[in-house]
Amino acid sequence: MKHAKASNKEVIEPTQQVSGPSLEELQRSHYIVEALMATLPSHTKKELVDLLQTLAKGGESQIAITSAHQRALQIVSDICKPNAANANKPEDETNREETGERRQRDRRKK
Repeated sequence: MKHAKASNKEVIEPTQQVSGPSLEELQRSHYIVEALMATLPSHTKKELVDLLQTLAKGGESQIAITSAHQRALQIVSDICKPNAANANKPEDETNREETGERRQRDRRKK
């Protein structure tokens, strides 16, 4: 029974070519990367570009590639966090804005 199920699935052999992403997928990825890069400070942007170039070359040791991959993921995840916009503001300024917004809501209720 297991054999019958396995025969219905397509198996990709190591010698087969896997088709690349479609043009639409590449364009969408390009726009996402552009938007991401636009939000990064210049020093972080340079670091991310260097990391991506290291990953693209692939001639490094597995340890270097893993390290570059982890750091690149960290940069992207830090920028994609929901509170990333408030992360660069001083805490006092963020609290003042929240208090001001709460006061405005209270005034509207009256």
